[in-house]
Amino acid sequence: MIDHYFQRADVLIRLQSGPVGPYLPGFLSALEQRRFSHDTIRRYVRGADTLCRWLDGQGIALVEANQKHIEAYVCHYVRLPDNRYIQGRLSKAASSLPRIATLLGEQGILCGSVPLSKTEVWLARFDNHLMRVHGISRNSRDNYVRYARRLIQSLQTNDPDWSVLNAQHIANFVCREAAKLKSGSGCHLLAAAVRAVLRFLVAEGALPPNLDRAIPVIRLWQHVSLPQHFSTEELEQILETCRTATVGRLRDACIVLMMARLGMRAGEVRQLKLEDIDWIEGVIRVRLGKSRRERTLPLLEDIGTLLSAYLQQERPASAEQSIFLTSLPPYRPLAWSTAISRISKGIFKEAGGPEVRYEPWRFIASPRSLSSVGKRVGIFSSCKGEAAA
Repeated sequence: MIDHYFQRADVLIRLQSGPVGPYLPGFLSALEQRRFSHDTIRRYVRGADTLCRWLDGQGIALVEANQKHIEAYVCHYVRLPDNRYIQGRLSKAASSLPRIATLLGEQGILCGSVPLSKTEVWLARFDNHLMRVHGISRNSRDNYVRYARRLIQSLQTNDPDWSVLNAQHIANFVCREAAKLKSGSGCHLLAAAVRAVLRFLVAEGALPPNLDRAIPVIRLWQHVSLPQHFSTEELEQILETCRTATVGRLRDACIVLMMARLGMRAGEVRQLKLEDIDWIEGVIRVRLGKSRRERTLPLLEDIGTLLSAYLQQERPASAEQSIFLTSLPPYRPLAWSTAISRISKGIFKEAGGPEVRYEPWRFIASPRSLSSVGKRVGIFSSCKGEAAA
Protein backbone atom coordinates (compact mmCIF):
# COMPACT_ATOMS: atom_id res chain seq x y z
CA MET A 1 0.00 0.00 0.00
CA ILE A 2 2.76 2.45 0.90
CA ASP A 3 4.56 1.90 -2.41
CA HIS A 4 1.61 3.60 -4.09
CA TYR A 5 2.73 6.88 -2.50
CA PHE A 6 6.51 6.42 -2.34
CA GLN A 7 8.56 4.78 -5.10
CA ARG A 8 12.16 5.33 -4.00
CA ALA A 9 13.57 2.23 -2.31
CA ASP A 10 15.59 4.15 0.28
CA VAL A 11 12.49 6.15 1.34
CA LEU A 12 10.40 2.98 1.68
CA ILE A 13 13.10 1.29 3.78
CA ARG A 14 13.42 4.34 6.03
CA LEU A 15 9.66 4.61 6.62
CA GLN A 16 9.04 0.92 7.19
CA SER A 17 12.06 0.46 9.47
CA GLY A 18 11.28 3.51 11.59
CA PRO A 19 9.25 3.61 14.83
CA VAL A 20 6.02 4.30 12.94
CA GLY A 21 6.61 1.45 10.47
CA PRO A 22 4.34 -1.18 12.13
CA TYR A 23 1.47 1.31 12.24
CA LEU A 24 1.73 2.63 8.67
CA PRO A 25 -0.81 0.22 7.05
CA GLY A 26 -3.57 1.23 9.47
CA PHE A 27 -2.55 4.89 9.28
CA LEU A 28 -2.69 4.86 5.46
CA SER A 29 -6.04 3.08 5.52
CA ALA A 30 -7.48 5.74 7.83
CA LEU A 31 -6.23 8.51 5.53
CA GLU A 32 -7.69 6.85 2.45
CA GLN A 33 -11.06 6.27 4.12
CA ARG A 34 -11.25 9.99 4.85
CA ARG A 35 -10.42 10.72 1.19
CA PHE A 36 -7.32 12.75 1.73
CA SER A 37 -5.55 13.73 -1.47
CA HIS A 38 -2.46 11.90 -2.69
CA ASP A 39 -0.12 14.77 -1.81
CA THR A 40 -1.67 15.24 1.64
CA ILE A 41 -1.24 11.54 2.45
CA ARG A 42 2.45 11.74 1.50
CA ARG A 43 2.88 14.82 3.70
CA TYR A 44 1.06 13.19 6.65
CA VAL A 45 3.16 10.03 6.41
CA ARG A 46 6.36 12.07 6.46
CA GLY A 47 5.04 14.09 9.41
CA ALA A 48 4.12 10.92 11.33
CA ASP A 49 7.57 9.42 10.68
CA THR A 50 9.37 12.58 11.84
CA LEU A 51 7.20 12.88 14.96
CA CYS A 52 7.68 9.25 16.00
CA ARG A 53 11.43 9.43 15.41
CA TRP A 54 11.62 12.51 17.66
CA LEU A 55 9.63 10.75 20.39
CA ASP A 56 11.87 7.70 20.09
CA GLY A 57 14.95 9.93 20.36
CA GLN A 58 13.53 11.44 23.56
CA GLY A 59 13.13 7.98 25.05
CA ILE A 60 9.31 8.19 24.98
CA ALA A 61 7.46 5.01 24.05
CA LEU A 62 4.86 5.59 21.34
CA VAL A 63 2.14 3.86 23.34
CA GLU A 64 2.81 6.20 26.29
CA ALA A 65 3.16 9.46 24.34
CA ASN A 66 0.42 11.99 25.06
CA GLN A 67 -0.75 15.48 24.13
CA LYS A 68 1.91 17.18 26.24
CA HIS A 69 4.68 15.43 24.32
CA ILE A 70 3.16 16.48 21.00
CA GLU A 71 2.91 20.09 22.16
CA ALA A 72 6.57 19.98 23.16
CA TYR A 73 7.46 18.71 19.69
CA VAL A 74 5.45 21.50 18.02
CA CYS A 75 7.41 24.08 20.01
CA HIS A 76 10.53 23.09 18.07
CA TYR A 77 9.04 24.49 14.87
CA VAL A 78 9.98 28.05 14.00
CA ARG A 79 6.93 30.27 13.62
CA LEU A 80 6.54 32.12 10.33
CA PRO A 81 6.11 35.91 10.31
CA ASP A 82 2.47 36.95 9.98
CA ASN A 83 0.90 40.30 10.88
CA ARG A 84 -2.28 38.56 12.04
CA TYR A 85 -0.49 36.78 14.89
CA ILE A 86 1.74 38.36 17.52
CA GLN A 87 4.04 35.32 17.76
CA GLY A 88 3.76 34.40 14.08
CA ARG A 89 1.94 31.43 12.60
CA LEU A 90 2.76 27.75 12.51
CA SER A 91 3.98 26.14 9.31
CA LYS A 92 1.75 23.72 7.44
CA ALA A 93 3.78 20.79 8.78
CA ALA A 94 3.30 21.93 12.39
CA SER A 95 -0.38 22.81 12.04
CA SER A 96 -1.18 19.33 10.68
CA LEU A 97 0.37 17.52 13.66
CA PRO A 98 -2.81 17.45 15.83
CA ARG A 99 -4.71 15.65 13.07
CA ILE A 100 -1.79 13.28 12.49
CA ALA A 101 -1.72 12.50 16.21
CA THR A 102 -5.48 11.85 16.20
CA LEU A 103 -5.18 9.36 13.34
CA LEU A 104 -2.21 7.65 14.97
CA GLY A 105 -4.24 7.47 18.18
CA GLU A 106 -6.70 5.27 16.31
CA GLN A 107 -3.82 2.84 15.78
CA GLY A 108 -3.22 2.60 19.54
CA ILE A 109 -0.29 5.00 19.91
CA LEU A 110 0.14 8.64 20.94
CA CYS A 111 -2.94 8.38 23.13
CA GLY A 112 -1.44 8.18 26.59
CA SER A 113 -3.27 9.85 29.45
CA VAL A 114 -2.20 13.32 30.54
CA PRO A 115 -2.09 13.92 34.31
CA LEU A 116 -4.34 16.89 35.02
CA SER A 117 -3.30 19.64 37.38
CA LYS A 118 -5.74 21.18 39.84
CA THR A 119 -6.05 24.16 37.48
CA GLU A 120 -7.09 21.93 34.56
CA VAL A 121 -9.55 20.04 36.76
CA TRP A 122 -11.15 23.32 37.88
CA LEU A 123 -11.31 24.66 34.29
CA ALA A 124 -12.96 21.44 33.13
CA ARG A 125 -15.55 21.77 35.89
CA PHE A 126 -16.15 25.41 34.94
CA ASP A 127 -16.55 24.47 31.27
CA ASN A 128 -19.04 21.74 32.15
CA HIS A 129 -21.00 24.26 34.26
CA LEU A 130 -21.21 26.69 31.34
CA MET A 131 -22.46 23.95 29.02
CA ARG A 132 -24.87 22.20 31.39
CA VAL A 133 -26.38 25.18 33.24
CA HIS A 134 -26.15 28.02 30.73
CA GLY A 135 -26.12 26.10 27.44
CA ILE A 136 -23.25 28.21 26.07
CA SER A 137 -21.81 27.16 22.71
CA ARG A 138 -18.41 25.54 22.42
CA ASN A 139 -16.81 28.60 20.85
CA SER A 140 -18.06 30.91 23.61
CA ARG A 141 -17.02 28.44 26.31
CA ASP A 142 -13.50 28.37 24.89
CA ASN A 143 -13.34 32.15 25.20
CA TYR A 144 -14.63 32.08 28.78
CA VAL A 145 -12.18 29.33 29.76
CA ARG A 146 -9.31 31.24 28.16
CA TYR A 147 -9.96 34.28 30.35
CA ALA A 148 -10.49 32.05 33.40
CA ARG A 149 -7.06 30.52 32.78
CA ARG A 150 -5.47 33.98 32.54
CA LEU A 151 -7.17 35.02 35.78
CA ILE A 152 -5.70 31.98 37.55
CA GLN A 153 -2.25 32.77 36.12
CA SER A 154 -2.54 36.33 37.41
CA LEU A 155 -2.85 34.93 40.95
CA GLN A 156 0.76 33.68 40.60
CA THR A 157 0.08 30.45 42.44
CA ASN A 158 0.68 26.87 41.29
CA ASP A 159 -2.91 25.89 42.08
CA PRO A 160 -6.00 28.11 42.13
CA ASP A 161 -5.95 29.95 45.45
CA TRP A 162 -9.10 32.03 45.40
CA SER A 163 -8.49 33.41 48.89
CA VAL A 164 -6.06 35.98 47.43
CA LEU A 165 -8.60 37.21 44.89
CA ASN A 166 -10.07 40.57 45.90
CA ALA A 167 -11.89 43.48 44.27
CA GLN A 168 -8.69 45.40 43.45
CA HIS A 169 -7.12 42.38 41.79
CA ILE A 170 -10.23 41.83 39.68
CA ALA A 171 -10.35 45.46 38.55
CA ASN A 172 -6.64 45.46 37.68
CA PHE A 173 -6.95 42.22 35.74
CA VAL A 174 -9.89 43.45 33.65
CA CYS A 175 -8.19 46.78 32.87
CA ARG A 176 -4.96 45.02 31.91
CA GLU A 177 -6.71 42.56 29.59
CA ALA A 178 -8.97 45.25 28.10
CA ALA A 179 -5.89 47.28 27.13
CA LYS A 180 -4.87 44.43 24.81
CA LEU A 181 -8.18 44.52 22.91
CA LYS A 182 -9.07 46.74 19.99
CA SER A 183 -12.87 46.52 19.94
CA GLY A 184 -15.55 47.35 22.48
CA SER A 185 -17.31 44.04 21.82
CA GLY A 186 -14.13 42.21 22.85
CA CYS A 187 -14.10 44.14 26.12
CA HIS A 188 -17.70 43.15 26.78
CA LEU A 189 -16.75 39.51 26.20
CA LEU A 190 -13.93 39.92 28.72
CA ALA A 191 -16.29 41.37 31.34
CA ALA A 192 -18.87 38.64 30.72
CA ALA A 193 -16.23 35.90 31.08
CA VAL A 194 -14.85 37.30 34.36
CA ARG A 195 -18.38 37.79 35.69
CA ALA A 196 -19.19 34.15 34.86
CA VAL A 197 -16.06 32.97 36.69
CA LEU A 198 -16.87 34.99 39.81
CA ARG A 199 -20.49 33.84 39.93
CA PHE A 200 -19.40 30.22 39.51
CA LEU A 201 -16.98 30.61 42.42
CA VAL A 202 -19.74 32.14 44.53
CA ALA A 203 -22.00 29.19 43.69
CA GLU A 204 -19.23 26.82 44.81
CA GLY A 205 -18.73 28.75 48.02
CA ALA A 206 -15.13 29.73 47.18
CA LEU A 207 -15.83 33.49 47.16
CA PRO A 208 -18.23 35.84 48.94
CA PRO A 209 -21.06 37.29 46.83
CA ASN A 210 -21.06 40.65 44.99
CA LEU A 211 -17.39 40.58 43.97
CA ASP A 212 -18.54 40.88 40.34
CA ARG A 213 -19.35 44.53 41.12
CA ALA A 214 -15.61 45.19 41.06
CA ILE A 215 -15.57 44.66 37.27
CA PRO A 216 -15.09 48.11 35.69
CA VAL A 217 -17.84 49.46 33.45
CA ILE A 218 -16.96 48.98 29.78
CA ARG A 219 -17.73 52.14 27.81
CA LEU A 220 -19.17 51.59 24.34
CA TRP A 221 -20.54 54.15 21.93
CA GLN A 222 -24.29 53.88 21.38
CA HIS A 223 -25.29 52.02 18.19
CA VAL A 224 -21.64 51.19 17.41
CA SER A 225 -22.44 47.47 17.25
CA LEU A 226 -25.41 47.81 14.89
CA PRO A 227 -24.90 45.69 11.74
CA GLN A 228 -24.29 47.23 8.35
CA HIS A 229 -27.51 47.87 6.47
CA PHE A 230 -28.36 46.27 3.14
CA SER A 231 -30.40 48.21 0.64
CA THR A 232 -33.35 46.49 -1.02
CA GLU A 233 -31.48 46.36 -4.33
CA GLU A 234 -28.36 44.82 -2.76
CA LEU A 235 -30.44 42.23 -0.94
CA GLU A 236 -32.36 41.21 -4.05
CA GLN A 237 -29.13 41.00 -6.03
CA ILE A 238 -27.55 38.68 -3.46
CA LEU A 239 -30.69 36.53 -3.20
CA GLU A 240 -30.89 36.23 -6.97
CA THR A 241 -27.27 35.09 -7.04
CA CYS A 242 -28.16 32.38 -4.53
CA ARG A 243 -31.24 31.20 -6.45
CA THR A 244 -29.31 30.87 -9.72
CA ALA A 245 -26.27 29.11 -8.25
CA THR A 246 -24.80 26.20 -10.19
CA VAL A 247 -23.07 23.01 -9.05
CA GLY A 248 -19.99 23.96 -7.04
CA ARG A 249 -21.73 26.88 -5.35
CA LEU A 250 -24.98 25.22 -4.23
CA ARG A 251 -23.81 24.70 -0.64
CA ASP A 252 -22.68 28.31 -0.21
CA ALA A 253 -25.81 29.73 -1.81
CA CYS A 254 -28.09 27.54 0.31
CA ILE A 255 -26.36 28.63 3.54
CA VAL A 256 -26.67 32.34 2.70
CA LEU A 257 -30.28 31.92 1.56
CA MET A 258 -31.25 30.25 4.85
CA MET A 259 -29.76 33.08 6.90
CA ALA A 260 -31.21 35.81 4.69
CA ARG A 261 -34.72 34.41 4.33
CA LEU A 262 -35.19 32.74 7.72
CA GLY A 263 -32.92 34.80 10.00
CA MET A 264 -31.04 31.70 11.15
CA ARG A 265 -27.80 32.09 13.07
CA ALA A 266 -24.59 30.86 11.50
CA GLY A 267 -24.19 28.20 14.19
CA GLU A 268 -27.76 26.98 13.65
CA VAL A 269 -27.18 26.55 9.93
CA ARG A 270 -23.86 24.82 10.50
CA GLN A 271 -25.37 22.29 12.94
CA LEU A 272 -28.36 21.29 10.80
CA LYS A 273 -28.74 17.52 10.43
CA LEU A 274 -30.45 15.58 7.65
CA GLU A 275 -33.18 14.54 10.08
CA ASP A 276 -33.95 18.20 10.86
CA ILE A 277 -35.51 18.74 7.42
CA ASP A 278 -39.12 17.54 7.27
CA TRP A 279 -39.84 17.41 3.56
CA ILE A 280 -43.40 16.18 4.12
CA GLU A 281 -44.48 18.96 6.49
CA GLY A 282 -42.29 21.52 4.76
CA VAL A 283 -40.48 22.68 7.92
CA ILE A 284 -36.94 23.00 9.31
CA ARG A 285 -36.41 22.08 12.95
CA VAL A 286 -33.70 24.12 14.69
CA ARG A 287 -32.63 22.16 17.74
CA LEU A 288 -31.18 23.83 20.84
CA GLY A 289 -29.95 27.09 19.40
CA LYS A 290 -28.66 30.00 21.45
CA SER A 291 -32.00 30.25 23.28
CA ARG A 292 -31.81 26.52 24.14
CA ARG A 293 -35.26 26.03 22.64
CA GLU A 294 -36.29 24.05 19.61
CA ARG A 295 -37.76 26.18 16.85
CA THR A 296 -39.67 25.28 13.73
CA LEU A 297 -39.14 27.35 10.59
CA PRO A 298 -40.89 27.08 7.23
CA LEU A 299 -39.06 25.32 4.42
CA LEU A 300 -39.59 27.95 1.73
CA GLU A 301 -39.84 26.87 -1.88
CA ASP A 302 -36.62 28.51 -3.08
CA ILE A 303 -34.70 27.14 -0.09
CA GLY A 304 -36.15 23.65 -0.57
CA THR A 305 -35.32 23.64 -4.27
CA LEU A 306 -31.74 24.76 -3.68
CA LEU A 307 -31.24 22.40 -0.73
CA SER A 308 -32.57 19.46 -2.74
CA ALA A 309 -30.18 20.28 -5.59
CA TYR A 310 -27.24 20.45 -3.18
CA LEU A 311 -28.06 17.11 -1.55
CA GLN A 312 -28.51 15.34 -4.88
CA GLN A 313 -25.85 16.94 -7.05
CA GLU A 314 -23.08 18.39 -4.90
CA ARG A 315 -22.96 16.98 -1.37
CA PRO A 316 -20.30 14.22 -1.22
CA ALA A 317 -21.29 10.73 -0.17
CA SER A 318 -20.62 10.52 3.55
CA ALA A 319 -21.85 8.81 6.70
CA GLU A 320 -21.95 12.24 8.39
CA GLN A 321 -25.45 13.37 9.33
CA SER A 322 -24.66 17.08 9.10
CA ILE A 323 -26.18 18.64 5.99
CA PHE A 324 -23.34 20.97 5.09
CA LEU A 325 -19.92 19.37 4.68
CA THR A 326 -16.54 20.69 3.63
CA SER A 327 -16.02 20.87 -0.13
CA LEU A 328 -12.59 19.20 -0.02
CA PRO A 329 -11.65 15.80 1.39
CA PRO A 330 -11.74 14.62 4.08
CA TYR A 331 -15.43 15.49 3.98
CA ARG A 332 -16.58 16.50 7.46
CA PRO A 333 -19.00 19.00 9.04
CA LEU A 334 -18.07 22.66 9.12
CA ALA A 335 -16.16 23.00 12.38
CA TRP A 336 -16.64 26.69 13.18
CA SER A 337 -19.11 29.44 12.42
CA THR A 338 -16.23 31.45 10.93
CA ALA A 339 -16.53 29.15 7.93
CA ILE A 340 -19.98 30.67 7.36
CA SER A 341 -18.36 34.11 7.34
CA ARG A 342 -15.97 33.08 4.57
CA ILE A 343 -18.81 31.52 2.59
CA SER A 344 -20.90 34.68 2.92
CA LYS A 345 -18.05 36.87 1.74
CA GLY A 346 -17.68 34.69 -1.35
CA ILE A 347 -21.36 35.10 -2.21
CA PHE A 348 -21.19 38.87 -1.57
CA LYS A 349 -18.21 39.17 -3.88
CA GLU A 350 -19.92 37.17 -6.60
CA ALA A 351 -23.04 39.32 -6.33
CA GLY A 352 -21.05 42.57 -6.22
CA GLY A 353 -22.41 43.37 -2.75
CA PRO A 354 -20.68 44.95 0.26
CA GLU A 355 -18.01 43.10 2.21
CA VAL A 356 -19.62 42.52 5.62
CA ARG A 357 -19.76 39.76 8.20
CA TYR A 358 -22.53 37.17 8.21
CA GLU A 359 -24.21 38.56 11.36
CA PRO A 360 -26.37 41.18 9.52
CA TRP A 361 -28.34 38.36 7.89
CA ARG A 362 -30.24 37.75 11.13
CA PHE A 363 -31.46 41.34 11.12
CA ILE A 364 -32.46 41.66 7.45
CA ALA A 365 -34.88 38.72 7.64
CA SER A 366 -37.71 41.20 8.03
CA PRO A 367 -41.35 40.75 6.96
CA ARG A 368 -40.24 42.01 3.54
CA SER A 369 -37.67 39.22 3.12
CA LEU A 370 -40.12 36.69 4.56
CA SER A 371 -43.02 37.87 2.41
CA SER A 372 -43.37 34.41 0.90
CA VAL A 373 -43.22 32.59 4.22
CA GLY A 374 -46.50 30.89 3.41
CA LYS A 375 -45.11 29.52 0.18
CA ARG A 376 -43.52 26.36 1.41
CA VAL A 377 -42.28 23.48 -0.65
CA GLY A 378 -45.48 22.28 -2.22
CA ILE A 379 -43.75 19.62 -4.29
CA PHE A 380 -42.79 17.83 -1.06
CA SER A 381 -45.94 18.40 0.95
CA SER A 382 -48.23 17.46 -1.95
CA CYS A 383 -47.56 13.77 -1.32
CA LYS A 384 -49.86 14.12 1.73
CA GLY A 385 -52.57 15.55 -0.45
CA GLU A 386 -52.39 18.98 1.15
CA ALA A 387 -50.33 22.16 0.87
CA ALA A 388 -48.68 23.46 3.98
CA ALA A 389 -50.05 26.86 4.90
